[in-house]
Amino acid sequence: MNTVDVPALIDQPSRDLIVSGLDSTVFVEAGAGSGKTREMVERIIALVDSGVELKNLAAITFTEKAAGELRDRVHKRLREAEPTDLRQAALDQLDTAAIGTIHSFAARILSEHPIEAGVPPLITVVDELRSQIAFTQRWEKARKLIFDQPETERALRVLLAGGLSLDGLRNVAKQLDANWDRLEDNPPQRRHVPQLDVTGILRQAGEIVMAKSSCSDPNDGLFIRLAGLEDWHRRLAHATELDVQQLQLAVLDDLPSTKVSRTGNKGNWPDVGSLRASIIELGEAVTETRERLISPAAETVAAAIAEALLVAARERQRTGELEYSDLLVHARDLLIGEDKREVQAALHDRYRVIMLDEFQDTDPIQAEIAVRIAASEVCGRQGWESLTVPPGRLFMVGDPKQSIYRFRRADIATYLQSLGRAKSDPGSKISELKTNFRSTGKLLDWVNATFSKLIEANGTLQPDYSSLVPDPARPEWQDGHGPAVAVVGRDGAVPGADGKASPNEVRRQEAEAVAGAILVATGQTDSPGWLKQAGRGGQFAMSAVELKDVCILLPTRTPLPAIEDALDRAGIEYRAEASSLVYSTQEVTDLLLALQALANTADEAALVLTLRTPLFACGDDDLFDWKQAGGAWNIFAPAPETQKDTPVARAMQYLSALARELPLLSPGELLDRLVIDRRVLEAATDTPRYRDVWRRIRFVIDQARAWSEATHGGLRDYLVWTTAQLEENSRVKESVVPETDAQAVRIMTIHASKGLEFPVVILAGAGHQPKSDTFPAVWDAAGAPHVSFGAGLASAGHFEAAEAEKEFLAEEKLRLLYVACTRAESHLVVSLFTSGKRHGLIVPLAKLEEARATPDLRLPDEIFTGAEIKVEVTGVDSFEEWKLESRRWQELSALQSRTSVTALAKSAGSTMPVGYGLEKIPLYVAVEDEGDRPLGFAGALGEHGTEFGSALHRLLELSGLQETESFGQLAEQTAALYGMEDALGLADRARSALNSEPVRSASTREHWLELPVVYPSGSMTVEGIIDLMYRKDDGKLVIADFKTDLGVTEERLAAYWNQLTTYAAMINKITGEKVSDLALIFCRSSEADVRKRLLA
Repeated sequence: MNTVDVPALIDQPSRDLIVSGLDSTVFVEAGAGSGKTREMVERIIALVDSGVELKNLAAITFTEKAAGELRDRVHKRLREAEPTDLRQAALDQLDTAAIGTIHSFAARILSEHPIEAGVPPLITVVDELRSQIAFTQRWEKARKLIFDQPETERALRVLLAGGLSLDGLRNVAKQLDANWDRLEDNPPQRRHVPQLDVTGILRQAGEIVMAKSSCSDPNDGLFIRLAGLEDWHRRLAHATELDVQQLQLAVLDDLPSTKVSRTGNKGNWPDVGSLRASIIELGEAVTETRERLISPAAETVAAAIAEALLVAARERQRTGELEYSDLLVHARDLLIGEDKREVQAALHDRYRVIMLDEFQDTDPIQAEIAVRIAASEVCGRQGWESLTVPPGRLFMVGDPKQSIYRFRRADIATYLQSLGRAKSDPGSKISELKTNFRSTGKLLDWVNATFSKLIEANGTLQPDYSSLVPDPARPEWQDGHGPAVAVVGRDGAVPGADGKASPNEVRRQEAEAVAGAILVATGQTDSPGWLKQAGRGGQFAMSAVELKDVCILLPTRTPLPAIEDALDRAGIEYRAEASSLVYSTQEVTDLLLALQALANTADEAALVLTLRTPLFACGDDDLFDWKQAGGAWNIFAPAPETQKDTPVARAMQYLSALARELPLLSPGELLDRLVIDRRVLEAATDTPRYRDVWRRIRFVIDQARAWSEATHGGLRDYLVWTTAQLEENSRVKESVVPETDAQAVRIMTIHASKGLEFPVVILAGAGHQPKSDTFPAVWDAAGAPHVSFGAGLASAGHFEAAEAEKEFLAEEKLRLLYVACTRAESHLVVSLFTSGKRHGLIVPLAKLEEARATPDLRLPDEIFTGAEIKVEVTGVDSFEEWKLESRRWQELSALQSRTSVTALAKSAGSTMPVGYGLEKIPLYVAVEDEGDRPLGFAGALGEHGTEFGSALHRLLELSGLQETESFGQLAEQTAALYGMEDALGLADRARSALNSEPVRSASTREHWLELPVVYPSGSMTVEGIIDLMYRKDDGKLVIADFKTDLGVTEERLAAYWNQLTTYAAMINKITGEKVSDLALIFCRSSEADVRKRLLA
């Protein structure tokens, strides 16, 4: 037996350590595509073989999908060989083993120790949707409580005077609610809110304004500034006289700019320097005065919100209605302090090994739970990092360069600190997995060269870069396979007439470049398409890039509409996946507007807007006529006499009938009725992305039903909830049903692509101006919270804490780029388009020498955009001319737009009107001899050709070109399927074909049976089915056709050769490959009659 030497992996010792170092705590740094899941599985198997039972092991993953994959792989490995007693026991325990997310593990712990955790024996885990609904209800209660408290009245008045909005309050409440566990140890404090005293400011401003008279030039810039300051001083004095603090604060906020360090001509003033300094000091005094009032007010209101949220959290604990964050907090609290020693000891004995996957995205509380269980001792709330963990108890695997979930409380500092402790612990060992099995060597060279300069060690903000090494067994990448890495948009967008390109224009041009890159990659331009290289499992085979191999990755969904439009114009099929602003889409907005009109029949605006939607399709002219006729914007009002049979009247009648059923219908049922009655799904088929529309509508209806089950609320409550989704730009997860009927490019966010891989990755949208980071609530290094209810409404310390958080996010954005680029297997295209003053996360990469040295992707000179199509409507010169034109169009529309190859072979072209002689122009019908039809025939037409021909073709297809023992039985089944009695005759004819030289050659080579082909030729689409095509040893193709004629005329034979020649031409046009031989196989009861022809 031949063996192939597989080169040794550079990190094989580290991989061996994972399996052999069972008595050590192992910390694995696993690079992208390094096969960490496989190594986790191998360690689990090694633990089982060493005597550790699965019931004593906890493997914690980041997602349920990852947990399911891990469980399946373990199951497969346990069953690979003859199971030992240990492995059989592991198989028996696998279904109940603690393999899952940290939330499922925490729920398991709480269920095992409910009394100690202070929760009911049966807890309910509230999913994400119900958590959103529950927060809305909590917030409504907390808001009412805050506004009713006398202690917060003054603080609220101050903040309201400063511009506080309910949204600002809600944003802070949402952040505090998501981090309620931090509020217990270090809650915001109520502060004394002092009285506002602007006496000193009035005096300062008055003195400055008096200096205005010393200016020698009334056109001086500083003189003009002082005129504005004089007006401000007058307004502040008036507000002070009225003794209205809210008005005083509003005037303070309206202070004119005090940035005057370069304003004013020195020659126009006695001492311009002193005047400038006085103005700047005034600005500082106003800011300080304002902060003395705002800061304590913000802290007081935040404290009131925190108190209400903590009460709600304890109520959830009492009732057992726990959200995901609650599970972690209560599981952690089970392990804190001497009074929980028994629980900790029980869990310590139960779970002898704890394995943490994706450790770089671990919330500090998750790491704390694992360490406290693995440790042999307990401690109070502080100091868990110093607990001693016995060797072998912990196994952690992750890649710090892929830590991108800080918005979910993932803290890279936790990873780096844990790594530091592991390096200094003699009972711990470090394993570094560097071999990347995903990407080609050339692509990895670019990734290493680029990100070794972008990702540099920076304390607890950023790890050091560790290079990836390609699989040594992978063949070298060849230039003829297409570029491993290329860029588009290096020179930026083409400016308009004003010399500038707006952000929307930049997005449009970038989207067209993305569409062009896809066309180039898939060979839809004048250059050859790219090839992709499979991984080790596919033995590194090369194959052509298809649409389904391409994934467009976006940092945010902002560029998505432009990209969707560009792909539509280029005729590229795609599927947008992951999260989506579902409730902001037009089709959903239309449905919600209709619900609003039903929920509040006095809302005339909602009614009019509803009538204008595609649901009712009332034009502005219809609405105008309705109003002119005296119609009311009320669904229960009678229609004017002249309007009773108009679109508006019919819409009003429908809405009125539906409104009377409101007490009987839930929001989900109402949506369902609207979708069915108004033909929403059918109307969507007129749009390019109708399947996405269908999916969104189904999703919204399903969520409405879930909302009703969770709240039992009415229509108005539901609309309040959906409004919150719109206001928050909530990104809800859509269930994307795989589409199997079309090749399609995938589009997703970088976050959604984590853990996935694609042959071709196009990174786009990374150069656009990012949305400003807002921090309604942020914690400093000491764990103290700081809040901001809006611009200028922050507590003391918020600015500094927010700046520190921005540093973490800036470093995380570089890691986000790394994650995107390491999803690519064979090809990576990076868009360098930028827009706005703050260009986004691509700029650091674009400035590198590696990016400047990366070749530009040559895009097609022209991508069809549809912009050149202009529809012009002109008048008709005369009725007679119109009739002639109309008759001409009728004649043209009667012409066939498609034909079969067989029809072409018989010289029946496309000029015969539809409906004339259809029996003579069959589509997908092979030419057969009617006299050859066997006796006893019964049944309808088959798949192609006459019944006997269809049965013969079907039998040959099912046989796989081999005569097996079951061939006779297969012939009988096929004959029965086509209503034939002579199964033996059918089998004999098929055998003659199988024994013919062309079929014998095809059976041992690459071949295709019953191959459908379609090719556009001018205004005609030519269709056909090739009976058999196979590849000869020299790489050229042979086309063979099975015939059942007993006798054939020269004219018929010529038509057959014409048919096969057409097939050959179509194959050449479609694939670019050459057909060298044609064969006609006339099937007989004995030996087949084979006729061949060579093509030049």
